[in-house]
Amino acid sequence: MIKETLEQSEKIKGVKSPFEYEEISLKEAEPFEVKENGFDKVSLNGVYSMAEGGEEPPSFLNSVKANVPSTVQAALYDAGIIPDPMVEKNDRYAREAAYKIWWFKKEFDYKGGLINPVLHFDGVCYHAHFYLNGVYLGEHKGMFGGPDFNVSSLLREHNTLLVKIENAPADLKHYSEYADYDEGWKNGTVVNCVYGWHYACIPTRGIWAGVYLISEPPCRFERPFILTEDYKTGKIGVCLKCLGAGSGNINIKVSPHNLSGKTQYFSVPFSAYEGEHLHYVLNVSDFKLWWPSGYGEQPLYSVQICINADNQPQKVYNEIIGIRQIEMLPVDGLDQTQNYNWQFCVNGKKIFIKGTNWCTTDALLRCTPARYDRFLNLAKEQNLQLLRAWGGGMPESDYFYNKCDELGLLVQQEWPTCWDSPKTQPPSELAETVYLNTVRIRNHPSLVRWAGGNELSATEEPSIKEMAKLSSELDGTRPFHKTSPYAGSLHNYDTYWMMEDMDNAINLRAPFIGEFGMASCPNKESVAKYVQKEELKEKISRDAKTAFNYHTPRFNEFLWPEQYNDMDHLLMRSKEFFDIKTLDDFILGTQLAQSVAICHTLEAARADYPRATGICYYKLTDVYPACSWSTVDYYGVPKIPYYTIKEAFKPVHAMLLIKSINAAEEYSVFFLDDNSALSGKNLQIEVSAYDKKLVKIHGKTYDFTAKSQVDSIGDLKLSSEAAKEVRLLEVRLFEGGKLLDATFYLQNYKNDKGSIKKFPAATVKLTVEDKVAVIKNTGNVPAVGVFVECPENDTEFSASDNFLMLLPGETREIIVTHGKNLTVRGFNI
Repeated sequence: MIKETLEQSEKIKGVKSPFEYEEISLKEAEPFEVKENGFDKVSLNGVYSMAEGGEEPPSFLNSVKANVPSTVQAALYDAGIIPDPMVEKNDRYAREAAYKIWWFKKEFDYKGGLINPVLHFDGVCYHAHFYLNGVYLGEHKGMFGGPDFNVSSLLREHNTLLVKIENAPADLKHYSEYADYDEGWKNGTVVNCVYGWHYACIPTRGIWAGVYLISEPPCRFERPFILTEDYKTGKIGVCLKCLGAGSGNINIKVSPHNLSGKTQYFSVPFSAYEGEHLHYVLNVSDFKLWWPSGYGEQPLYSVQICINADNQPQKVYNEIIGIRQIEMLPVDGLDQTQNYNWQFCVNGKKIFIKGTNWCTTDALLRCTPARYDRFLNLAKEQNLQLLRAWGGGMPESDYFYNKCDELGLLVQQEWPTCWDSPKTQPPSELAETVYLNTVRIRNHPSLVRWAGGNELSATEEPSIKEMAKLSSELDGTRPFHKTSPYAGSLHNYDTYWMMEDMDNAINLRAPFIGEFGMASCPNKESVAKYVQKEELKEKISRDAKTAFNYHTPRFNEFLWPEQYNDMDHLLMRSKEFFDIKTLDDFILGTQLAQSVAICHTLEAARADYPRATGICYYKLTDVYPACSWSTVDYYGVPKIPYYTIKEAFKPVHAMLLIKSINAAEEYSVFFLDDNSALSGKNLQIEVSAYDKKLVKIHGKTYDFTAKSQVDSIGDLKLSSEAAKEVRLLEVRLFEGGKLLDATFYLQNYKNDKGSIKKFPAATVKLTVEDKVAVIKNTGNVPAVGVFVECPENDTEFSASDNFLMLLPGETREIIVTHGKNLTVRGFNI
């Protein structure tokens, strides 16, 4: 953990934020018509010619068609020039493409109509030179926005745009003859998780975001900042920074976006000088508060701000907002001179934050709406509230944030820095990234915190201090973290990388855990998508030079620590359950290890509230198909750990505090209720212990009245003899005889390796009607690890509950997204 002097204030002293400027309260005006924007934007997206070249433009005679926005590698794959980089060891072809100079060419017609037209790029990676109609416009370094060029004197009726992409940043290293990594990212501002330190070395190149011609009239404004002034009264603020002096009239229309309600109109004259901040406040009538998922609804409002400057066409800004306030409060009992305020308080309600780490979803940056929909919907279904968009990725897209607003998923946005990189990354590039993207995403209610980056030791670098300053200047309503972990939070992987005992992961404790986890293998259908069929039948081997072994965190080549490769780490954990003879064994063993390493820790943190205030496991998503820390694989298929974490994060949940994979003689029983929804209700918890023959050897029932978010119910005590015999523990929660929640735990599996596979056989019957899967245990012993799948539609399939334990004769209903071609498996089915 990083030790540092805490700067606790949520804003930098002496730096004014937009909301601090003089307020002008607006009164409602008569309804008015919101006209469409004047002719102020022309898209230059679409088909470009892309060709390899040198210092001078190539002929483009043998060019590739690139559908911009696109990376170089995605365009080459789409054109059939390189094989699929996600398959086998083909990423090397995409990697080789990065270390060349590429030229993009676009011919377009311009019919006029823009005011003082500017050529605008949303993102070019990384070092590029720009030419319009043979005139050199300039160069730009940095991936996440820019540059802008005034081209009013250069535009013609027919135009030619050229963009030269350099081979940069690059500092290529070698793991082996086929597995590389590149430390060039430390010298630039890029998505750094595609530089080979995990899974894939495919450094991004290309025009990966949109290109436009835009108007830049004499009187213009920075994108408006809209904030919640007072969540209790529905008071919001509209802040405008003038970038070009002028006067006129501003009309503001506020209307419900995803709910019914009244539309309000406001109007005010303005006269502003360049650099001046205008700050208007208004009250939204009959407002409804925006809440994180699990705590309420997500009502959103449309705010249209119409700038009617003198002698200029109308400019309309369309913003979607939510009315909410999030505070960070002290944790009781912690030294506040050394610890951050880790207690989340949303709209006046203190909550425990259930989170995960969010990774860029594709190494070629094909982060489509469909991919975002799949992974973000699964995040909500997993009962998550917080996504940590970590410093190995990117400032996330508008679509991502719009979806998070709709789903109630909070986001901690980190800037693209990791470890010591602020010492070498150009400060001006980082500052530009922070400026452009803060202004772009600051209106989203889902965005709750900024952070300098991932695991930084270089937190006193000028660039980090500049990030904090910009956060206060441009926002000021959200805290800025220097890094994660930070002042009381924790990152830990000793159970994986250092191969320490599994109990170390189970017993991690901190006021806030920002990263921890375990790697596992994707499901077999997913593995079959990136290796040849013959490999699926091969015996798992530590040293095999297979594509399967290659798709691991470090390509199975980099030996660390000591002489351990990736398969050493993965095999160590999976072999604790049973001998690994087949790929199926390996998949199940690694996924069970991931479940054990994460779920007990999640539950313990929840039970420790309010001393522990939140936890983020690593991680939900992946950039490349591989054995990895994700619980949903690259293709969008949930693993077993996805569902066990979903269970551990259920809003209403009964649990045992598990401190070891070996059964103990005493366990604490807890009842968890995020919203205190069952407060005052008479409930019942049943705890049962089973031996290797699935015979119930101990049981206890607890009758209690729910009181709060966390209720300590009592203790389960076993004799020393019974503790040795235990293989399963099960906890069930009932209200009036109705089953509300059920969880089972594996115990003593390492001391009796293979016992899971020796459970007596059970039989189950699966029927589906109207997307409700009905599973009945038709045997005489419990059916354990019952898992429903849809192999034919696994990238779209999900279930409301999964990985179950069913008692003899028990029937369980789960809601499924697909009702056909379902299969069911389990430990002893």
